Amino acid sequence: MGNSIKKMEIDKLTDNRLFERHSKPTVKEWLRQLDYFYFIRAWGGHANDGDAFKVEFVYSDRLDLINKLGQIGITLNIIPDDFPRPIIGQSYPSAEFEKFKTEIKNQKNLEQPSHSIIFGHKAFIWVSANTFRIEIAGTKDNNLYEVTEEDFQVCIGLEKQFQKLGWHQLVDKTIEQNICCISKTKYPELFGEETTAHNIG
Repeated sequence: MGNSIKKMEIDKLTDNRLFERHSKPTVKEWLRQLDYFYFIRAWGGHANDGDAFKVEFVYSDRLDLINKLGQIGITLNIIPDDFPRPIIGQSYPSAEFEKFKTEIKNQKNLEQPSHSIIFGHKAFIWVSANTFRIEIAGTKDNNLYEVTEEDFQVCIGLEKQFQKLGWHQLVDKTIEQNICCISKTKYPELFGEETTAHNIG
């Protein structure tokens, strides 16, 4: 390519997709105020996902996970060794399958927190191999596929608690690589930073 300068290209959602549910000024105001949570725009279609505010925090081991979740008021349930577990490859009626408990992968006998209450607010918490994710959606009307101003205000309140805990350095930023995550990595122009990009979606 000789001495030509390659411009950075970032795949991203179109403005029509980004601001289909909420105006550009509203989204930019959310982004301006949030320090921990990310606004995640649904991919849509067959993905069957929804909009949400999400943040992921890192943990080092089982004890660290238990301690960190304990700091936000979450006590992990223990799944007894003799509690029924689904057999891989076997199908179950939905009513029967719902009786099973979901075990945290790589954390034997610890049940996923899933739908929880933290600092008085409804949240969905999911533990992965070295992070746990907190999602906020449906505060206003229990519609977990949409976010509202009420969800944003919950995030602001929770961030004050995270700040007191000194968790800012624990935020896992790899989520910014997802084009549905509205971050400076993929959408710098929404933070007052311009870049050359091409849209998809």
